[in-house]
Amino acid sequence: MKRPDRSYSFLTMSALDVVAMATGVFVLITVILLPYYLKEFDAREETERTQAAAEELVEEAEAAREAAAEAARRAAEAESEADALEAAIATLVARAAAARDQAATLESQAEADQREAAALATLATKRVIPELDLIFIVDASSSMARTITRMSRAMRGLVRILERLVPSLRIGFVAYRDYDVPPWVTRRFVLRPTKTELDAILGFAAALGPPMSGGTSVSEALYSGLTEATMMPLRPGAKQVLIVIGDAAAHPHEQASTLRLARNFAAGGTGHSLSALFVETAAFLAYGEGDREFFKRLAEAGGGEFHERAGGMTEAVLLSVLAE
Repeated sequence: MKRPDRSYSFLTMSALDVVAMATGVFVLITVILLPYYLKEFDAREETERTQAAAEELVEEAEAAREAAAEAARRAAEAESEADALEAAIATLVARAAAARDQAATLESQAEADQREAAALATLATKRVIPELDLIFIVDASSSMARTITRMSRAMRGLVRILERLVPSLRIGFVAYRDYDVPPWVTRRFVLRPTKTELDAILGFAAALGPPMSGGTSVSEALYSGLTEATMMPLRPGAKQVLIVIGDAAAHPHEQASTLRLARNFAAGGTGHSLSALFVETAAFLAYGEGDREFFKRLAEAGGGEFHERAGGMTEAVLLSVLAE
């Protein structure tokens, strides 16, 4: 009888088959999955490169923004400098224009001084006027404030010149405004001799300030002022001269009467005349119409002189007084 074989074999054919199969499956899976692992490694590297590129772009964008901000700042500075330069140019242009205007004013004043000097030079050849009654009829409305100031300042020198020509000189004033300007329409300063009453004459001229408020019309009560002047007691043997100074005509419904009054005064005796000095004020330039022409007609009706430059008042008065 055969003894049974009690040895154990762990490596049977079935076990080898299993091991071989498992090994093959492992190899197969490795072969299949290897490309994916490689791709994953490549994708990770690509992601890292992309992230690095993005960070570089962000840095470039930030640098671009900083450069743009710097450019904007420089542009703002340049614009500010351009504005400052433009303002400086405008200032220089304005100064040049002012200098031209000042030069023109000085030239005009020089011409006026030359004319006045020429008028004064003729005084030596003029005969002496024994007696003169001179009445200024002055528009004392607000638009004439500067003219009144110039007149009062020039009055003392004018009187000194006239006193060399006239042994007996009397001066009077009539100031007029308009009918709706309080507190008065006309104010008069009766004729007084300059040798004894000069301070009073100058005081009245200096006190002719403008009213607190203006009238509602462009015209003035010139007719009332002229009426007051012609009613003053004048010396029959004296040369009688009225000088109207203003920037506005009489009221339309009183213009004919005003011109008639001037003609009647001039016809009242030898040596009677009425002259007119028209002043081109800002009010005239803004609202005036026909005022200058009315002053010309007034001087013509009064047989006197027409002047239209307030700055040459001394010259205008002398020419009006010396007119034949």
